[in-house]
Amino acid sequence: MFRLSYSVALRCIAQDLDRRGLKSFDIRVEGETLCVYGGYQEPPASTPVSVEYSVQDIEEIDRSGEERRGQPSGKQEFINQTQVFRAIGAYLDRNEARLVRLTNNHEKPKESLFTIEYITKDGDRTVDDRAGAAIYDLCVQMYKQRGKLTGTEGRRSRWRR
Repeated sequence: MFRLSYSVALRCIAQDLDRRGLKSFDIRVEGETLCVYGGYQEPPASTPVSVEYSVQDIEEIDRSGEERRGQPSGKQEFINQTQVFRAIGAYLDRNEARLVRLTNNHEKPKESLFTIEYITKDGDRTVDDRAGAAIYDLCVQMYKQRGKLTGTEGRRSRWRR
């Protein structure tokens, strides 16, 4: 079972995918490793690149990201891939679900941006196709929640319970 908070882990992976220029992805959990199969074209596309992220890899990405946070980084979009991944991870954490797969590389209709496959805390396997409006709502909810958090007592734990 993956032991990091999904909001932290997925945010870090999104940052790394952005840095690598990967636009299509299929993320799968394999034990303590998140395996990403990605591609440089818009989805659906072939995924010639594979990257594995261990807990240590994600912690290292998180530490290097902390050093850059708070520094001006040019034009920022209100909702970007990093924020979307963080919001999806927070949704999983909040519902005590276990990620199985997250992908944008599917043959679904255009309105479905992501497919999230997870196991609920009751053990039910769920496949959730998320459209743009639903993703936007998750991001806004996360933004509002983070706005309420202040100081160190407001920081989210990096570890799952």
